[in-house]
Amino acid sequence: MSNLKYRLLGIALLTAVAAWALFPRNRTVRQRGSDGIVRETVQRHVPLRYGLDLQGGMHLELEIDDSKQIVADKSGSIDRALKTVRNRIEGFGVSEPVIQKAGNDRIIVELPGEANQDRALAVVQSQAFLEFQITDKTQALERVLPRLDAVIKDRGLAPAASAATGPQTPGAPKGLQGLLTSADSGKKSDTSKKVAAATKDSTPKDSATISGGGALSNLIQQGGTPGEYFVETANVSIVDRFITDSAVRAAMPPARELLWGSDSSVIGGRTYKSLYVVDSRAIITGEYLVDAKPNTSPLEGTIVQFKMNNVGGRRFRNETGKHVGDYMAIVLDGRVMGRPPVIQSAIGTDGQITMGGKDLAAAQDLALVLRAGALPVPLRVAELRSIGPSLGKDSIDKGVRASIIAVVLVVLVMVIYYKLSGLVAVCALAFYVLFTLAALAGFDAVLTLPGIAGFVLSIGIAVDANVLIFERIREELDRGKTVRTAIDEGFKHAMPAIIDSNVSTMLTAAVLYQYGTGAVKGFAVTLIAGIVASLMSAIFVVRTFYLLWLQRTRGAQTLSI
Repeated sequence: MSNLKYRLLGIALLTAVAAWALFPRNRTVRQRGSDGIVRETVQRHVPLRYGLDLQGGMHLELEIDDSKQIVADKSGSIDRALKTVRNRIEGFGVSEPVIQKAGNDRIIVELPGEANQDRALAVVQSQAFLEFQITDKTQALERVLPRLDAVIKDRGLAPAASAATGPQTPGAPKGLQGLLTSADSGKKSDTSKKVAAATKDSTPKDSATISGGGALSNLIQQGGTPGEYFVETANVSIVDRFITDSAVRAAMPPARELLWGSDSSVIGGRTYKSLYVVDSRAIITGEYLVDAKPNTSPLEGTIVQFKMNNVGGRRFRNETGKHVGDYMAIVLDGRVMGRPPVIQSAIGTDGQITMGGKDLAAAQDLALVLRAGALPVPLRVAELRSIGPSLGKDSIDKGVRASIIAVVLVVLVMVIYYKLSGLVAVCALAFYVLFTLAALAGFDAVLTLPGIAGFVLSIGIAVDANVLIFERIREELDRGKTVRTAIDEGFKHAMPAIIDSNVSTMLTAAVLYQYGTGAVKGFAVTLIAGIVASLMSAIFVVRTFYLLWLQRTRGAQTLSI
């Protein structure tokens, strides 16, 4: 009696745990709103979600961008890029994505339920090559501007650039302070005051205003820190065409390069894009980076804190120690992230990247791609498709219909052929379904169409163990043994065959999970969960029901089997 009591208590406990695992619940997460304030938001979390073939999502194919880099071994490069893309997607928060190689030159990515295509593309395609470069403090650009203007004029890049963008106000100074004081109304906006306050102490004393009347000279304004310049937003495309021209790049000062900044500033009622002159040689790259995480700062806003390994920390400390008092640009994929900070002392393994006015989601994405590492080759989108929900609805309907038919057939066969014992197996099958779904929820699995197929297949496996047990019980009853003894012997002698068949199936599913991707993994996870649940229901639950029946009938002399 005590053994039966513990069995019933165990089944009740497992049922309660399974129901709790499947019950939707609210989760509190911290998110940054459009106003930049981080608030706690309550979201409804459903343990079981649908995959791409059931709920829709994104399907994209990536290939090597030959326009940016010529790659000899495309297959090997795609293999290396595949690992980086997989690491990024796994940290992106999409459940059960598909990331696999297609042929020798493409990567297929499927993101179930992902609606924000722009964000997903940015994470997947970002090169994530991080560099730390010192900004120029020698005013090298001012000295070569006449030569650059001449090259632009000779090549006919912008013969009417000055007229198209409008002439500068006569006599207006071209430094950052000039921008702040030459507004039409003569009054500073709130944004202007903030920029002035931020740059007041950092404006170099010996900075010279940009002179000359050439195509490039007229479009750039000197900033408040060494190597910093501003270009009005309307002129950014023109200036970018100038500075990316091969002849203009060749005329640049040696060991210097021009890089756009990621931030924009509103000064005097106009929006300006930052442009920086930096040393071509990076003092260190992101190859030593081991961790990155997003954060917020009351003074600097959204930031990404990073950590380097010991080798990178030593090198970073030595290089920054040589440049104390200089400004260091943090460059990601050829773009300066935020305003370059001044190096006040040697920096070790820890540092941070200021995200400016970007939200926490952007910082999370940046931290993600930094942790995953840089792509070995540039990638471009060869194909992009959105999977609509109508396909998912059809698949769900067919999958549910197939599951219902399979369950009904199994129930009919078991009840008609094994009578009362078959009814006991059917009751245990209900626990099997509950335990299987709970196990999938515990794995944080996503239901796909192959997953549903695995679930239907495991229903047959679940009653297969009961069939073996029932046939052994029949044999023992035919030998003249009592019902209780026949039940005990039936479970005992059927156990080796049950274990062998289920373990072999589980090993096959484990191989599929280890080497499969996407939907194949979903099938394997569902099959493994179903096998474990079937063993629990067929062996433990069914035997408990038998013991309960024997206890209530006080040792029945016959068994309906």
